[in-house]
Amino acid sequence: MTSPDLSEQQRTLVRLIVNDGKKPEEAAELAGYHPKPVYKTMRLPAVAAAISESIQLDLAVVGAPLAYRVAKSLLQDTSISARVRADLSIKVLDRAGHIAPTRKETSLQQKALSEMSRDELAAFIERNPAEIDKVEG
Repeated sequence: MTSPDLSEQQRTLVRLIVNDGKKPEEAAELAGYHPKPVYKTMRLPAVAAAISESIQLDLAVVGAPLAYRVAKSLLQDTSISARVRADLSIKVLDRAGHIAPTRKETSLQQKALSEMSRDELAAFIERNPAEIDKVEG
């Protein structure tokens, strides 16, 4: 993270906490801060944003691929119970967007009427005559 809003000392603090996994107090000392008020420094908007962005980047670059490799190895490991592998399979497919939403999920994801196109409104009216009667009443 190289935000121009951060001082070099703040950049070092962020790197030590996120990339090196140091505890905030230890990172503060290594970055040249007093360890007691480090949490106040971490709450500064620019520092908090840098920590958040660094974590997101770390998850995208390191965490997600690692989690995928772990899940894949568990799915292929026949010593793991079939039930656990089946549950993991469903979760992996769901996160990847390959599981069809249930009827309940579909109804929760429905667009507002004002956001629907003409064709979507016509299909909605055709599928939901009782709902239309309720709205008109």
